[in-house]
Formats: sequence, structure tokens, C-alpha cells
Amino acid sequence: MEMRFVTRKSIKLAGYALETSSRNGENTKAVPRFWEAYMSDGRMKKLHAGNFVKNHDEYGVCFPKDADGGLEYVIGVEINEESVPAEYHTCEIPAASYAVFSTPPAGADGFSKAIQQAWSLIWNKWFPESGRRIDEAGVCFELYDERCMTETGKVCEIWIPIIQN
Repeated sequence: MEMRFVTRKSIKLAGYALETSSRNGENTKAVPRFWEAYMSDGRMKKLHAGNFVKNHDEYGVCFPKDADGGLEYVIGVEINEESVPAEYHTCEIPAASYAVFSTPPAGADGFSKAIQQAWSLIWNKWFPESGRRIDEAGVCFELYDERCMTETGKVCEIWIPIIQN
């Protein structure tokens, strides 16, 4: 996995939200199902057709809800200053310094697994070896840009807010 450090301003998003939990790996099943439904039931096409969309890159964001692992997972796109219809969930990724990881290229069938394996490597190998700490004031997210829009060689980025040493 490739990694770099980036400081980024806050980002306003509109999209769809899912309440889930990291307890017992619930999110590792619920989030891929949420993406699958979003891409197949018309919500993706409808969201991207909105005149409020600033950028068509998609974000998958984990907003922690409680100390027991509850979280809100949001699929969204960056918005401009246009008013967003009430049917969409709106939120903001706070400004932060990030460790940004690119997942290894994968085909369509193995993309979800490659992303989950990357998360595992980040938490179980990179953090313990790097000496870095997560910035609890920030949120983790995945960024899906044009590199995800192919059948082979799909890559996404995982953004983890960190406290700079």
C-alpha cells in the first residue's frame, strides 16, 4: 500500500446514511451491502444528477456515534453552496491532517475485500509500527475517484485523521 500525509480543509457532503456498528464486525457486512444497494437501486444516479454536486468523487465516511462501536456510515459527494433537497443526508468531514493510503489494485469482484484488507493492515500493522495516533476529533473516510470506475485495477484511498508528531 502506498501512503502519504495530507492536511485537508473541511468537506461538506450530501448523500445517504446507514446506522451500523463495529461490534462483532457488523459494519464489515452492512457497509458493502449498503454500497451494493446504493449502486443498484437508482440512488447513485439520482445523487450525481443533483445541481448541488460540486465533485462526483464519492466518499464513504465513518462517523462514530458511541463508545460501544456504534457508527453512522455515509455515502456522499462533495456539495457546493446550492441548497440540497431534504431527502439527502448532509454532513461535514472536519479539517484534519491525514495519513492517506491507496489500496492495492483489484478487480471488481475483489475490490471490497481489498479495501477491508487495507483497513486491517492499517489498524494492525501500520499504526502499531508508525508510532502515530488517530485524531479522535476527525473522521475516517474512503475516497472513490476515477480510479474506481474501471473493471480491473480499481483503487480507492483510505483517509485516517492523525495527530502529527
